[in-house]
Amino acid sequence: MKGKLYTKRMLNTLQSIQARAARVISGAYRATSRAALDVETFLLPIEQQIWKHNSYTVVRLLSSKNIAATSGFQTNTAQPTVADKTRRHTSSWQKVYNDITSMRTKNYDRQEQIPCFLTPPWRQGPTTYIDATAQEARARHDKEHVKEYSLSIYTDGSGIEGEIGSAALCPLTQQARSVHMGSDTESTVYAAELQGISLALQIAQEYASRNGARRDVAIYTDNQAAVWSIAKAEGRSGAYILADIARQVRELQDNGRTVTVRWIPAHVGIPGNEAVDKAAKEATGWREDGRRSLPADAPPQLFTIRSTVKRWCSIQAERAWIAKWRKDTKGRATYRHTPTPTKKVLRLHEGLTKRESALLVQLRTEKIGLNDFLFARRVPDVTSPRCDCGARRQTVAHILLHCSKRRHLRDRIFANLSGRDNIRTILGTPQLATKAIEYVEQTQILGQNRDRRREDDS
Repeated sequence: MKGKLYTKRMLNTLQSIQARAARVISGAYRATSRAALDVETFLLPIEQQIWKHNSYTVVRLLSSKNIAATSGFQTNTAQPTVADKTRRHTSSWQKVYNDITSMRTKNYDRQEQIPCFLTPPWRQGPTTYIDATAQEARARHDKEHVKEYSLSIYTDGSGIEGEIGSAALCPLTQQARSVHMGSDTESTVYAAELQGISLALQIAQEYASRNGARRDVAIYTDNQAAVWSIAKAEGRSGAYILADIARQVRELQDNGRTVTVRWIPAHVGIPGNEAVDKAAKEATGWREDGRRSLPADAPPQLFTIRSTVKRWCSIQAERAWIAKWRKDTKGRATYRHTPTPTKKVLRLHEGLTKRESALLVQLRTEKIGLNDFLFARRVPDVTSPRCDCGARRQTVAHILLHCSKRRHLRDRIFANLSGRDNIRTILGTPQLATKAIEYVEQTQILGQNRDRRREDDS
């Protein structure tokens, strides 16, 4: 396996294990294809799972400063020539890295570095407060605002139309700062919230350099995760911004200033919070009248957030699954109901028993104990694919839509429900799917249902 990510034999073994688990979960027939099982249970296929988890590992390694020594691959290297390929072995991790960079060329190597600790654990950071309720936080803010002894600065981060913006606003000095953090494929609202706090500290430092009278700096943010991150010294996503925040806090403290970061609820009518919310949105280029404008400038330091790269890897894995599912020649009965794999398929099973859920999967895959399927599988004692009503083939569509022998039962159960004449609608909507299960059970057309009823009667 030298230089390979996995062998075909290993892949087939893992696929068999997942298929076996999916059959146990869903109650599907063994004849159901692996591709259909994955879609019906919304399980990412093994091949895509391997790629995604390998990519996650590479992304995590990229956040380490000692990446070359710990992982055995190099970044920012030119494509090897034919001579290079014959001289040196390409590691599995290098192959994964090269695969990702060939697909994602924008800012991949500018991913953030996340150290174990940003500052010494004993450092004295800013004081942080998160009140138990929004009412308490609002009351505390209003009480402190009336006293007018703190330099109050409001911050916010915003994501709108795929762009991320950050802003800070100081009503006392009438100063406002905003930056554009890039698209949501590079940054997050959480990182923008941290950047807003960094901007607020810049305003506070300018105020201190002018010997401003207010010695206490009060920074207000409506993001609790940002407050928690500042309170701890551990490395985490947004580490480069957190390090900048720690540096600015230390400089203010050395200058005799105290720094407090408080959580306040959003959209409750606090003027400073409402104003900075608009400023953060406008930093993305958004305007209230619907027109687009130029975004604000980027901050001096801007790195791709690790979580956005992981999200991109997950999206790529799902796209590969979709493309493979559309080209597959197996599981076409399921494809007619679910042409694109989606988690929504699981909603069909909400409120169903295990037996009912298994029956629904069998109906959707058309691998079910009806004569057409059993005859094709050469099951003993099944000598014809015909239905007992005289139709040539006893299929799922025939039983649910056309069987003349069971028309009265079908009319009674489905009544006048909209969509009862469309097989995709019947097996694709929760209400009609439940009716279809009830109908099939009452027909006693399946052997397992007849056996179960005999057991109940005895």
